[in-house]
Amino acid sequence: MAFSFPLTPAQFMSVLPVQDITFDVAEAMEMSETGGGEVLMADLGSRLWRGKVTLGDMTADEAADVVPMIDILRRGGGSFMAYDVSRPAPRYDPTGTILGAASPVLAQVHANMRDIRIGGLPNGYRIRPYDYVAFAYGTNPVRYALHRAVIQRIATSDGTTGWFEVTPNIRPGFAVGAAVTLLKASCKAVIVPGSFQPGRRKATMTTGVSFDFIQTLR
Repeated sequence: MAFSFPLTPAQFMSVLPVQDITFDVAEAMEMSETGGGEVLMADLGSRLWRGKVTLGDMTADEAADVVPMIDILRRGGGSFMAYDVSRPAPRYDPTGTILGAASPVLAQVHANMRDIRIGGLPNGYRIRPYDYVAFAYGTNPVRYALHRAVIQRIATSDGTTGWFEVTPNIRPGFAVGAAVTLLKASCKAVIVPGSFQPGRRKATMTTGVSFDFIQTLR
């Protein structure tokens, strides 16, 4: 049976033997300088997550399991849910056991579109700098928001945090009450065309397999 896109973290990212990953939200800005020496900056569009995945050395059998999964993403319409495998969980809760069966939600979004509050957390749960926060929004298509916390906040007895800033800014279309993902928080991404490196065969090992990815909002 053909796969449906985007591939889930369990179908793709979680099974890759990742040796190295970069995961960053790139600027989308224009810079100009006036005759008076002023540097002017202006936003040009959405800031998108992007990065590079390099796989570790693989045996022939291991490569045979991984490379075909990458191949199905190297065509129009192929997409996957990408997350930072170096930080799959909040810093306060690296195994996810403290979160347990809690169901966090997007409690509030400030008018500045930079600050949010999360509800539905265990009492005392901590959101710390660099923690990832993800939620879906919109319809036709469903879009996937991924943000990174800037400061720490602690959930009170009602399970709700105080305001904390995230990056990038929250985009229009969000829904208060949307389910929030803190474990393997992901965005929808595609492989950058032409970036795939098939690696080299050394005796029975394959080395140097890599690809670049970029978030897509469609």
